[in-house]
Amino acid sequence: MFKKFVLAVLAAASLVCPAIAEDQKSISIFIAYTGIKPIIETFERDTGIKVNYLKMSSGEVLTRIRAAKGKAQADAWFGGGLDSYVAAANEGFLDAYVSPERASYDAMFYNADGYWSGISLGSVVLMGNTEVMAQKKLAMPKSWADLAKPEYKDEVLMATPAVSGTFYAMVSGIVQTLGEEKGWKLLEAIDANVPYYSKRGAEPANKVSIGEAAIAVAPFDTVQRLIQEGYKVEMAFPADGVPWYIAPVAVFKGAQNPEGARALVDWVLSEKGQLALAEYNTQAPVRPGVKLAPAVQSMRDSNLMRMDVVKAGQDREAILKVWLDKFGSK
Repeated sequence: MFKKFVLAVLAAASLVCPAIAEDQKSISIFIAYTGIKPIIETFERDTGIKVNYLKMSSGEVLTRIRAAKGKAQADAWFGGGLDSYVAAANEGFLDAYVSPERASYDAMFYNADGYWSGISLGSVVLMGNTEVMAQKKLAMPKSWADLAKPEYKDEVLMATPAVSGTFYAMVSGIVQTLGEEKGWKLLEAIDANVPYYSKRGAEPANKVSIGEAAIAVAPFDTVQRLIQEGYKVEMAFPADGVPWYIAPVAVFKGAQNPEGARALVDWVLSEKGQLALAEYNTQAPVRPGVKLAPAVQSMRDSNLMRMDVVKAGQDREAILKVWLDKFGSK
């Protein structure tokens, strides 16, 4: 069944999934979230609902549902960048659902109409390969301004914000914090040190971890995973501001199993679900009272930029147009 789901999603002739949920005990979801396997296994044990999932960046999901003219290709959407969810809600691709668990949350973490609910907070950091930096006599960059220094020529890897919600959060955060003129000027200076922009959000960190370049702009949770796996990498929270983003969950309009999708929303917003996120993922769950690991607490305590994440979503098309005009040829 899952094989059929994957083939249907990837088929060039049609981007619309066939019937996936054979009964009300099965749901299909798109996911952009680290540590997802044990999280999903916990959900399945707690609810008895089987999950078939496909990992895909939020920008890719948005592109696919647009190509399918909004016809549901899955039941739910889990993780990734909020900007794509805001765009999907505005274009009528999401179903409104107000979970009873939402009463425990600050209003900044959910859409008032119920089109999406924030489940955790992530950030964008700088990551360096210690061996490559030592070999090339490079210091670990400590700020966005450092990334523009000439010594990092061709050593900075990033993904395109047109695909990756994490990297869109970085661009939006810099533009919001510094203003249009100064923000784009800084991004142009950094661009001079970027050899190309990858089409996958995890690619920069993965390539730097195996020594293909010295520096990556990367999601905090990805860097923490690589450190835990023993790679020779170090991390820095940019001193001139740490971009952050909300990872949401949502129900697709026209879902084949909307009840199962809503059960997923209820579970991940519940205390039990948020504790599972805290145990298996290094983003910061946003339900009050959930204890964070020391490394995750350090991210929450870092110099987070003063960002309006909803505005970031609303400005997505305009910002991406400028980005593609300036850097789209790489």
